[in-house]
Amino acid sequence: MPIRRVLSRLQPMVPPDATSAVLWFDERGADDLDVAGGKGANLTAMVRAGLPVPGGFVVTTEAYRELVDSPAIRDAIARLENVDSSDTDALVTAARDVRSLIESRSLIEAVETAIADAVDSCETAGSFAVRSSATAEDLPSASFAGQHTTFLGVAPADVPDRVRDCMASLFTARAVAYRARTEMAHAESAMAVVVQPMVDAAAAGVLFTADPATGNRRVSSIDASYGLGESIVAGEVTPDHALVNTRSDEVIEYVIGTKRVAFELNTPPIADTGVQATESGGDRTPERGGTRRVDLPNDLRESRVLTDEQLRTLVGLGERVETLLGAPQDLEWALADGRFVLLQSRPITSLFPRPSPTPEDGRLHVYVSMGHMQAMPEAMPPLVRDIWRSYTKNAVSGMDLSASDDLTAEAGGRIYIDVTGFLRRPILRSRLIERIAAINEPISAGLDTIVSRRPEEFPSRGVPITALSQYLGTSARVVRLIGPAIPGIARNVLAALAGRGVTLEDESWTRLGDLFVARVTDGPTPEARARAVFDPVDIRAIIREVYPRISPLFLAFAVGGWLKRTFPDRPEEVNAVGRGFERDVVTRINLGLGDIADIARERPNVVAGLRDGASLSDIAEAEGGKRFREAFDDFLDEFGHRATGEIDLSRPRWREDPSMLLAVVRANLERETTGEHRERIRRLVGEAEAAADSLEGHADHGLFGPLRRRYVRWLIRTYRDTVYLREYPKQEAARAFTAWRTALLEAGERLVDAGALDRRDDVWYLRRDELFAALDGEAVAVDIAARRREHARNSGIDAPPVITSEGEAVRARPEHDALVDGTLAGTGVSSGVVEGVARVIRDPATATIEPGEILVAPSTDPGWTPLFLNAAGLVSEVGGAVSHGALVAREYGLPAVVSVPEATKRIRTGQRVRIDGTRGTVELLDERPEAGDSTSAE
Repeated sequence: MPIRRVLSRLQPMVPPDATSAVLWFDERGADDLDVAGGKGANLTAMVRAGLPVPGGFVVTTEAYRELVDSPAIRDAIARLENVDSSDTDALVTAARDVRSLIESRSLIEAVETAIADAVDSCETAGSFAVRSSATAEDLPSASFAGQHTTFLGVAPADVPDRVRDCMASLFTARAVAYRARTEMAHAESAMAVVVQPMVDAAAAGVLFTADPATGNRRVSSIDASYGLGESIVAGEVTPDHALVNTRSDEVIEYVIGTKRVAFELNTPPIADTGVQATESGGDRTPERGGTRRVDLPNDLRESRVLTDEQLRTLVGLGERVETLLGAPQDLEWALADGRFVLLQSRPITSLFPRPSPTPEDGRLHVYVSMGHMQAMPEAMPPLVRDIWRSYTKNAVSGMDLSASDDLTAEAGGRIYIDVTGFLRRPILRSRLIERIAAINEPISAGLDTIVSRRPEEFPSRGVPITALSQYLGTSARVVRLIGPAIPGIARNVLAALAGRGVTLEDESWTRLGDLFVARVTDGPTPEARARAVFDPVDIRAIIREVYPRISPLFLAFAVGGWLKRTFPDRPEEVNAVGRGFERDVVTRINLGLGDIADIARERPNVVAGLRDGASLSDIAEAEGGKRFREAFDDFLDEFGHRATGEIDLSRPRWREDPSMLLAVVRANLERETTGEHRERIRRLVGEAEAAADSLEGHADHGLFGPLRRRYVRWLIRTYRDTVYLREYPKQEAARAFTAWRTALLEAGERLVDAGALDRRDDVWYLRRDELFAALDGEAVAVDIAARRREHARNSGIDAPPVITSEGEAVRARPEHDALVDGTLAGTGVSSGVVEGVARVIRDPATATIEPGEILVAPSTDPGWTPLFLNAAGLVSEVGGAVSHGALVAREYGLPAVVSVPEATKRIRTGQRVRIDGTRGTVELLDERPEAGDSTSAE
């Protein structure tokens, strides 16, 4: 926020008159957000729509601006604007200073008189509710729920002072921190105040017009308790909880809570009910009004607050409000004299967006996150999403296997794949759920759950006659698609079984990359190369030319599955035979970095530069730095196209930013000795040979024991000759990603030169058609800054792996044994048990891990590989048995548990944890971090 704009907001103003300081809900201007704030504007709209809202008035933002119109307050707010938002202590202190200055002032006489006159006109009101209504409050993008102050049971004479205190609460520490996180300028916000007569509620609570626990927009969630809603807000009771289907009016669930207390108005006292007041609410005495906490009689504590009919009535009111305000709502309600009244309404900002575009058939659709399938669930900027949506559409169209070419949708900056067509066909459904289970168990379990729960959408038996022709047609297309590749696949599989597998020198791998890269790099101009990124891929050529050459990898997966099924009681030995491959891509990355560290060890000046955090260029200038630079450049020639989260093309590649690699080399210098990295591989090879001998011996029993032994030896040899190929397709695909990135950044540079963009990486915030139009010379009419902010918001929310068109996040969990408190459940992908100190890392480019620590990450991909050198175990929020993190963990013999929801939030750096990679559990051993650092490494 430019300081000139901030100061302009704080210039002295003309004092308001009574008509502009106080507006009743039915007066003109009371629905203006800038005048009445979010809460006031919403209540005004509800009153005008005929909804049951207690009458009241708004003390407008004009009164607030006059209240803060003093040099001392303007200076204090200006100082607050300049406080570093990451300096919590300074932020709290500066906020307290502003708040104290406001609380020390009084509203001007004209405003106080207008408030007093409005209060007097409410002749029957014994007390009032005084609620904050900030201009940045109750908005779709920022609710500010609980950030400002509300006063209940306010005596008429005290209303002006409470209005001032509400205005001062614009600068509570929590409100200031909230604005800092959402990048809102403090001087840009203003506070209005809503004043209403108190409702003497028999019951009260909260209604969400969409279920906040699941996101389902067709299920309303209600919490209810006796008395005022303060008992729920204060956490004094466990309220009744109900779920209602808004389409059918069915009460899906009603759980009676334990309600030992209630809050009621201090006056008049409760009489003849057997209820005894135990304490006064807040710091208000009975003479000044307020609320009091009362004990409920035993017969009410476990009784139901609302009937089914009352629930339906309340939900109906909620639907009207949602329609009126245009978004799912969080409403506070009260039941008085047998009728519901609505006290306030704000958008539910925590809901994950529904997939877009919305299905046209009006039926339930189910979507799977592409990012979770790739173990990269983070949000991506618009142009990157367009690339992958175009790629998916072109691939599906090229395979000619689906009734719809476009199976993708967007939600929360992520891409989702519509799998509804597969789930509606029982044969395809079972295979899909089974195959996905090997990649991501929670996704598979979520699909199984939604299918079981919605049988009307997904019939479990039979194939309709109308669908039979579709099955036959699909089968014929599959045969035509893969038919040309079958001879080559069979030939190479047989060669692998005979011990003649694909070699590293085979052109298969570069051919895979060339199929994607050539069409981009061959373009004659930056414009042509950028457009080529979106050209359709020849999926048939990929299947015909590449699949036969990588077919031994499919054989490796089949043999690996056979070994697990044959030796279910020996998982560690089965894992061990899949370790210790110098030819594996992951191992080659780590061996290369270890070799570079060994070169540095022989050159003291290079070591000093690394420890000082010098750049690669500066290190190269040091004595002995030339050899180090040559080795580093050789490494980048082979792996410099890799990156963290590399399917997000907006992220820099290692070649562009080698700082993470230099940090790994520096850590290697401090914690390892010369050749230790290669000794580790030799040890893994020895363990693999010992495990193979053990499994062979286990098979050698009975009459046919010698034959079984030779059969197991042959399969293990085949497995080890092929399984190391698993990361090579990703290695070559990443070359394509880098070529695409380069082409689009060149286009960004061209647009910067033309004055269309400010920075070349602004190109990521264009959509595809906007990019093409800009390259054709059209003006870029896009708010890049707004899209950057939206991307930042998307990046801060957790995306569900499975979501429906109704907005429900389906988070079914695989079955586990009964878990003790403090134990998190996930999917075990690498067996073994390890206990150690956690290191939470969200960005591997800016963090390292100490030897013996347990790596806790949101996800892992090849960009994380160097961090596995020191890790003792892995916990990840996403992933499955064949995700990158699982493969590396098994290769290095590290216990690993993936698909642990919110692991990076529930586990803290320095906290001791025990992970069981066999059971798939993470046990939190202490509440406090063992080390002094309780923050996550960024």
